[in-house]
Amino acid sequence: MPELLSSPERKRLVQLEDLLEEWLAQVHRDLQSATEDSRNEDGQIDADYIDRWATTAQRLSSQVNKEIPPDLDPYALSDLRGHLIEGLAAIYELDESRPLDSVDNFMVHAEAVRHIIRDALDGQPDADESDAKALVSSLSTQLPRVSRKELSKLIGLSERQIQRIAKDGGRPSRRLQLVSRLVALLWRAWTPEGVVAWFYRERPDFDGHAPVDVLDDAAYESALMLAARRGRAQHGS
Repeated sequence: MPELLSSPERKRLVQLEDLLEEWLAQVHRDLQSATEDSRNEDGQIDADYIDRWATTAQRLSSQVNKEIPPDLDPYALSDLRGHLIEGLAAIYELDESRPLDSVDNFMVHAEAVRHIIRDALDGQPDADESDAKALVSSLSTQLPRVSRKELSKLIGLSERQIQRIAKDGGRPSRRLQLVSRLVALLWRAWTPEGVVAWFYRERPDFDGHAPVDVLDDAAYESALMLAARRGRAQHGS
């Protein structure tokens, strides 16, 4: 499981997300303006606008690539850089007869990059990951209708152990950290009951096992995080 992002790395991701949101909004505004202007002339998008867009898009891609934290989840990092490459290809292979196709293509990849960054931020528990008491408290807040018995099954501890941790704290198990990260990804898109149900559905990518069955197997940690991201995306969050 990748290390928790440091505060400076989180800040960089937040700044990148803000940059992408601002840039995407500005491109939409500029494109709308350029399209409206073209309707009053010959129906073609101004070539100068396309040149300005391409230059800015290249700079944006370079800045995002440079600012990506090295400790980002390897799957997320691979996806993100893949979208950056595909986006740059849309710029370099620009069809002058249909320039808006390239603009739209790049925008799709830029939006995908923004979602990956948001997922990376959402997949990190708000609580201190080195503090078992904080993680249990966070899980209880995120899953308000989930009983302590159900929670104990997920994190692999007895109800009495959870009660003791909630009172005295201590160092968390790797499983508690992993469940906290998975729930951090899922809880905004699912009901508390839906989050718990996600852990018990058998999946072919876990060799027919359910996520709860492989939580203690380090070989499945990255696959679990990837499955949670996909599950979150499928529910439109």
